[in-house]
Amino acid sequence: MFNGMIDNNYTEEELNDIVCKNGLLQHNIDSTNGLLLKPGIQINLVGRDESGNVVGGIMCNTYLLCLDIDVLWVHESHRGVGLGYRLISEAERIAKEAGCLFAITTTFSYQAPDFYKKQGYEVYAVVDDFPENICMYRLKKKL
Repeated sequence: MFNGMIDNNYTEEELNDIVCKNGLLQHNIDSTNGLLLKPGIQINLVGRDESGNVVGGIMCNTYLLCLDIDVLWVHESHRGVGLGYRLISEAERIAKEAGCLFAITTTFSYQAPDFYKKQGYEVYAVVDDFPENICMYRLKKKL
């Protein structure tokens, strides 16, 4: 039985110990014989308009030979003209060249599930317990 205490007072160093140094990250690296770190690149791309203004972008991580799309955003004024498609296609291309076998992402019903489906992503999980009929979708695609 655990007899210590639990509190919400901690230092950044303590958090780093939990997540990285001696904690979960190291356990996961050891448990996957290092595969967790492959290819281990970030893929961050920015879309700009003719004036150089940022109008979209994609932010991704890679691990276990997987591309994980964390953020994909296109400004309202540039939606429906192919920017999202170009961003996701370029991220997938880079990931595939680096050795990734598939891609995953999460989106909500009020975001872009149909966009991802048009790009060849398949829904593999739905969480429909959010208020106001909001659903969360987990999607995947073989690269």
